[in-house]
Amino acid sequence: MDKKIEYCENVLPLVSRTFAPTIRRLPKGLRLPVTVAYLLCRVADTIEDSPDLTIDQKKHMLTLYANIFSRNDSTAYQQLLALLQHLPHKTEDEKLTHNLPILMDVFRSFSVAMQGHIARWVAEMSLGMRKYAQAKQKRRFSFLKSMKELDEYTYYVAGTVGYLLTELFYFYSTKITPMVKHRLEQLAESFGKGLQLVNIIRDTAADLRRGQSYIPDELLHKYQLTRESIFKKENADRAQQLFNELIQDAVNHLDKALDYTLTIPKGETRIRLFCILPLFWALRTLELIQRNTLSLLGSEKIKISKYVIRKEFFLALIHVNSNRMLRWYYNRIRSAIARPALNMR
Repeated sequence: MDKKIEYCENVLPLVSRTFAPTIRRLPKGLRLPVTVAYLLCRVADTIEDSPDLTIDQKKHMLTLYANIFSRNDSTAYQQLLALLQHLPHKTEDEKLTHNLPILMDVFRSFSVAMQGHIARWVAEMSLGMRKYAQAKQKRRFSFLKSMKELDEYTYYVAGTVGYLLTELFYFYSTKITPMVKHRLEQLAESFGKGLQLVNIIRDTAADLRRGQSYIPDELLHKYQLTRESIFKKENADRAQQLFNELIQDAVNHLDKALDYTLTIPKGETRIRLFCILPLFWALRTLELIQRNTLSLLGSEKIKISKYVIRKEFFLALIHVNSNRMLRWYYNRIRSAIARPALNMR
């Protein structure tokens, strides 16, 4: 089992740039469960996102995956392992998926209660991804029709993670009382959604190049744009307004994510640090995008520098147990995003 645990710990930074360093900051008793939970969610995401599977294959595999966790269905597990052979071994995500038996062995080494907390939300995520599955051969370039659908999509792929983490935090910490847990549950969905919306905004151009778009038709129509015209210079002002609306939606969720973090008892320093770091990094990413929205067109993914990552880590470490200072610093970054953005031209 030690080698299987070591595999989970070693593969995490290969499939996650954001969460790997923050998961390492968690208390020892949470580090492995959160790692395995994240990797199990990543398997579902890899199936949903694979260009090598048809829509029907994706839906069938995601249903089987959900049944493994919701029904402890051993037959579904064996069927899924056979179907996973259709995936190549090119990317780290694909290699992870082929090592699902290792993940499941570590998962099953947890207590029954811990397994239950993880299983519920992995199943929920998988069934939601099934609803929104696409295929390379028949991608609907018009993917999401309304802002309501965007909200539902972000719930399944990220809001569920907020609830999953809340269950694990409550299970681990005696400092998190039922009353505190109830408050966390009211904010958990936004904790996941805010970070996901930042990813969607940041990856807009890359998604468009591979035939996907998470910008709803409703929003495009509002600003008289299409997915083909959104980045043309003559449409710069309207495109800026569109992205500002998405950014504001993300910030509204991040505001609640801050409240989520500040609700965690101060004695749980490592859990608070785990939550606040991606929040600060997300704000800095939005700030970078809003300085020049046309940078979204670039061939390279927009990402904050290592210097900024280290700086935010240092400041979070200093202020992690001060609600007043965390809120002050958060609002300082947020105010830069709320101000009118520079012209795209």
